[in-house]
Amino acid sequence: MNPIPIFKDKRGVFIPYSYKHNDTIWDQMNISINTKKYTFRGMHYQTNPPQLKQVKVIQGRAIDFLYNLKTHEVKTYELDLNNDLLIDPKYAHGFLTLEDNTIFTYKVSSEYNPNSEHSIVWDTIPEIKKVINDIVGDNKLIISKKDKIGK
Repeated sequence: MNPIPIFKDKRGVFIPYSYKHNDTIWDQMNISINTKKYTFRGMHYQTNPPQLKQVKVIQGRAIDFLYNLKTHEVKTYELDLNNDLLIDPKYAHGFLTLEDNTIFTYKVSSEYNPNSEHSIVWDTIPEIKKVINDIVGDNKLIISKKDKIGK
């Protein structure tokens, strides 16, 4: 039996694990534990195979961002314990935590493939940049080096 990988950085912890069941479209489930308010993860998407995602906040609050890869339309949603979000593979996805210790679960329709992982730098998308800057203000945005430069 392989141990479950745990990825830790300044944003918190990310835990992917296999979730295959015969009666579901979900292949993998991930947990994202974000210890600090104003943690940003995104804007991520996978191309081969593309991933349908269902995200749910199980503790805290966050703003979710969807960026349509073809039309460049941006959608934003505030998520808390009362709702979840189904994300079509045509969108890049990211989120900004609004509280310390915000925890997300992600169900994805295909396992993570690092060779087809992509990200768009958040501040190159004007609508997302404005929302994040308005919320974070003079506070520090907590973001990974990878998400700062994109791929």
